[in-house]
Amino acid sequence: MKDIGNFLRERRETKGISLIEVEKDLKIRKKYLQALEEGNIDLIPGKTYIIGYLKNYSKYLDIDEENINQIIQTYNNLEKQKSVIKETKKEKIYLKTKDRSMFDKKRFFLPVKYVYLSGFLIIIVIGLLLLGRSLKEAQNFPVPSPEIASETDINIEEKEDDISTLAEELIQSEAEAIIAESSTQDSVLAEKLPILKLIASNKTWVKILSEDKIIFEGILFEGEEFFWETDQSLEIITEYPTKIETYYDDESIEISKGTINNYLLKYNFIPAQNI
Repeated sequence: MKDIGNFLRERRETKGISLIEVEKDLKIRKKYLQALEEGNIDLIPGKTYIIGYLKNYSKYLDIDEENINQIIQTYNNLEKQKSVIKETKKEKIYLKTKDRSMFDKKRFFLPVKYVYLSGFLIIIVIGLLLLGRSLKEAQNFPVPSPEIASETDINIEEKEDDISTLAEELIQSEAEAIIAESSTQDSVLAEKLPILKLIASNKTWVKILSEDKIIFEGILFEGEEFFWETDQSLEIITEYPTKIETYYDDESIEISKGTINNYLLKYNFIPAQNI
């Protein structure tokens, strides 16, 4: 990554441009630009920002498209190498831990709901075993008269039938509840958030915030698009007159109706008003 940073720095110095000028033109903080040139990409929050800054900075320095793609590809290859190294280290640590004992076994995790169901079934089985043992011990008592014995047998059979029926009902009820809960979770996960889409009609600067947190900040070039899945309120800031087309869930949004101040347009986007 330092080779890429040196290339960008030398290109900038050749053009006689300072980092302060780049910061002013691209609206990218100086510390992030300096981090790119020094190869300290850990200071930049997130891979998406790194690729965006590399692309915008390279275009700003008039680097041709082929070299820009090569720079991005080099960065991606470096990230893949880091991932491979991390995975290799994890595998070595795992193998060392496994060799320490001959009795280590693979851990097997069950979902909590199945653990609860298994425990419930075990309790039912133990209860039935204890009941059967009690009934067996009851047979050792002196035999009563035929009439009393007959009534006792009938009562015992009725109790056994009641317990068996109750156990079946409880098991069925618990299973149905687990299935219903699983279906509800799957349906929630299947839901997708609406998409906010920005399309630049010309080179322009854009900044998007959500609850004072920067979602995106940089230059969008002609025809370049930005996507973001969200159902939260956002603040969109861009140059005025605006050079971007804005859509939410494929519905056009007229952000030009926002507040204008010193050639900057601020538009408070509230999803509930655009659905």
